[in-house]
Amino acid sequence: MTTQSVSIKPERQLSIRRQRQLLPRPGIGQVRLNLGAVGLSPLGVQVVGTVDAVGREAVGFAAGDRVALRIPGSKPAFPRIASERDLIGIPKDISFDDAAAILPAGLMARTIVKQLRPIGRSNRVHIATDDFGADRFVAAWARHLGATVVSDADVQPTDVHITTADFAAARRWKFGHGLAQVAAADVFQLIREGAFAEVDVRIHPLGDATRIQNEIEQKRMAGPVVLMPADVTLAA
Repeated sequence: MTTQSVSIKPERQLSIRRQRQLLPRPGIGQVRLNLGAVGLSPLGVQVVGTVDAVGREAVGFAAGDRVALRIPGSKPAFPRIASERDLIGIPKDISFDDAAAILPAGLMARTIVKQLRPIGRSNRVHIATDDFGADRFVAAWARHLGATVVSDADVQPTDVHITTADFAAARRWKFGHGLAQVAAADVFQLIREGAFAEVDVRIHPLGDATRIQNEIEQKRMAGPVVLMPADVTLAA
């Protein structure tokens, strides 16, 4: 019996330098991102991550900065290249999962309680149910301000009524350039102070993206849900 020896060559692997050369390059006013987490909810998709490279004339962010980006539509996606004008900076003491989960509805809640229906410490507030789940964040923000959130069964007078029309107006709200960062700073401060601690957030691996998005679209899951890549920890 004749045996034939076969040499097995190790699989060629690209160097880190070569891998970086193959990545898309940011253009004028753009940055390149590394994925940190993806937040899914009925409000859409929120991506958070770290700036990996900066294009010409992009002066607002530097490599290593932590940022958030809203993705149009409802399908989970992660663009490696983004305009710096579309980004919100994330402070170092705010985790990727908190930013991905809370920022979209948190910004909506801020618009309602600070601009559409200003709320103070002594107010009694009735909040309509929002089909997109933002009513939980508005209630959390109102309580944090010292207001009393009342139910439909409460017969005492209510001085602030937050309606479904208010939620619709908040979803259409557009922040001017730079003002989104100011609004986000308020959301981040409430995260630090534990205002949203009672909001249930589920964590899943990134590979569950399609299944989770289908469940949200079919209203079997309310969100927010955070999808984490395997190489990112919750402490990031």
